[in-house]
Amino acid sequence: MTQSLPKKALQKSGGQILTSVIVFVAFGLSVIALSAILTIINLQNSMKNIESLNCLSFAESGVEEALLNLLRDPSYTGGTFSVDSAEVIVTVSTNAGVSTINSKAIYNGFTRSVVATASIENMELSLLSWSESL
Repeated sequence: MTQSLPKKALQKSGGQILTSVIVFVAFGLSVIALSAILTIINLQNSMKNIESLNCLSFAESGVEEALLNLLRDPSYTGGTFSVDSAEVIVTVSTNAGVSTINSKAIYNGFTRSVVATASIENMELSLLSWSESL
């Protein structure tokens, strides 16, 4: 024989169970929403990091382009060109046989610069330094 709870006890506990279920569901939804928000924020930060690295690659390609042009024409002074949707500005100054190359890339709101120095003697290129400038 099973014992059953009185009707009043069931009515009181039914409200408590419903309240508990609502609290647990609300907590679960809050955790899921917070996880989704954090995932979106991390994704946005990752995309910004990728765009910044792409901008650096474009600036480096400006230095590479300048080195090739210096080999062809030692009096090359730089120029502006586009790579994908980035604008790359290259300036070259030569003093005592050493060329300083400044390359600045602008891409999706990011700006990155690379500075390199090189010397060319008898059509032989010697790269002396290469660094990202701030």
